[in-house]
Amino acid sequence: MTVAEADAGDLTSYRHIVPADLVVMAGVLGNISDTDAHTTIRTLPQLRAPAATVIWTRTRRAPDLTPSVRRWLTDAGFSEQAFTAPDDVLFSVDDHRFTGTPRPLQNGKIFQFIA
Repeated sequence: MTVAEADAGDLTSYRHIVPADLVVMAGVLGNISDTDAHTTIRTLPQLRAPAATVIWTRTRRAPDLTPSVRRWLTDAGFSEQAFTAPDDVLFSVDDHRFTGTPRPLQNGKIFQFIA
């Protein structure tokens, strides 16, 4: 297992750890803009090994972006394995498996955390 301490929004931070078999995006998608969330998801095939898993979390507080996030992942070549969203809480956890074609890692900033 490799753990990196770096700017998570900068693709150069991932050069030494791709392709990844598992990426955990807990606390990311709810703390960046919706546009950056979409960009990040479109970029995930650059970080993935074949059949890799991405686990992500997101609040379902209005406006609930989780349906869009799930669709964006499907569009990016991921197949949903499990979506957990208990009725009595606002959090959700999702597990997607990469079924698409990995792409070479590019350079650039994909997101910035918002305060």
